[in-house]
This record gives sequence, C-alpha cells and structure tokens, in this order.
Amino acid sequence: MNRRQFLQRVAAGAALLALPGGVARAIGPGERVRLQRARYSGAWSVNPGAETLLSEEIRLRTSIDMAREGVAVDLTSKDLFGSLFTVFAGNEPFTLTDGERAALKRWIGLGGLLVFDNCGQTGVAPGYDESVRRELGKMFPQEPISRVSPEHVLYRTFYRLDYPAGRAINKPFVEGMRLGKRYAVILNPNDLTGALARDPSGRFLATPTPGGENQREMAIRFGVNLMMYATCLHYKDDQVHIDTLLHSRKWKIRPPE
Repeated sequence: MNRRQFLQRVAAGAALLALPGGVARAIGPGERVRLQRARYSGAWSVNPGAETLLSEEIRLRTSIDMAREGVAVDLTSKDLFGSLFTVFAGNEPFTLTDGERAALKRWIGLGGLLVFDNCGQTGVAPGYDESVRRELGKMFPQEPISRVSPEHVLYRTFYRLDYPAGRAINKPFVEGMRLGKRYAVILNPNDLTGALARDPSGRFLATPTPGGENQREMAIRFGVNLMMYATCLHYKDDQVHIDTLLHSRKWKIRPPE
C-alpha cells in the first residue's frame, strides 16, 4: 500500500472534489470519518470518552460526516489504517513492541496524523514525554522535533486560535515532527483529552484550569482544527490548496516562507 492508496482507502465511498492534479479539497457527502485512540501497553484509556465527544463536536460544527463514536485500535491491527487521525493519550512511561513501532511508522509515513496527548495531572508527565521522544527517535531517527509556529495552518484550519488549549495550559505551544512539509506527529503538553473526558452519565470529569468552560471550548476548537488538518488537508504539502482553503474563509495569512 502506498500513500495514495491509503488516502483512497480512508476516503472510500466519498464523492471527493478535486483540484487539478488530483488534490483532494473536500470531504464528500456520505463520508464517514473515524476518530481513533491508540491502544497500547500503558495508560492508553486515560480520559475515557474524549474521542467520542470530539467526534460529536466535529460532526455538529463542520461538514465532515463523522462516525458517532470514537474507537480504540491496536497498533498492529489493520483497523489502524481506517483513519487518518489517531490520538495517543497517556500519562505514564511506556514501551512499544517492534511490531507496534513498525506499524505506526508505516501508518504515519502513508499520511496519518498522530497526536501524542500528555495527560499529566499536575503538569507535563515526564515519564510519558520521555517515552514519546524515545519511540519517535527509534522510528524516525533523522527527523527532529520542533515547536509548531503560532502562524502555522494548524491554528487556522477551521478556527483561528492563538494557543492549544486543553484541560491545562502547561505550555502555550505544541511540538511536532515533520515528514516533508507536513506535520505528521504532534506532541501536545496540555491534556486535550482531559478537557473532553466524560463519565457514563455524560458529565465532564474535570474542570479546565485556569479558564474553566471557556477553556474547554477552546480545547474543543483545537481538536476540531487537528481533525481538519488530518482529514481535509490530505495533501498538506500543497501550499496552493492551503491558501485556497484559508482565503475562502476570508482569513489573512502570510505567504509561505
């Protein structure tokens, strides 16, 4: 399977509109897009229900036809390749198996966006953060991790945002790892899923600090932007497509560097 086949598989059944050269620029009617959470040997299930809430919000706020519930997938399962967006939540150290590492590297290389969500309760969980960086170093030893510019399209794909909100604001930025011109991996220090997690009765499990419900709304908006970046910008290295998307919303953007 190559990258184009992967994207076509994810978009199977969709009526994709295309720019010249086959660049996908919209999600067609009837498309079912799935938000998935990585299941691994570690604290993968922290902040339960967050992926389902985000799926609901994306479905209500955008034209993306989301599956109504998020799902958990094993990294070595073929189900991993059924979505372009995977959340890897955790707050403890972990180690991937060789098989998990190989599958995840292939999925990322084919076009997937992996979001590592640090769910530390009293700040950034250092053991989880160290594990993330170690595993990325094994999978992509030549690719550096760097801070994502506040001017990057990630903060403008749907909502115009100034910072990546979560249950906490441990840092006013996220980091990322690029493959070519696209960010293929995002490292989020602010416990995004913690702002979205709910108990079985639907009540939120935590109050975002310091901003309360307004901060929760900003966290939802950041989650929407992440999904839009992963799903709608299939060809993220096509600057013409990105500019067209942003100008169609009458937003000001700077020319590419």
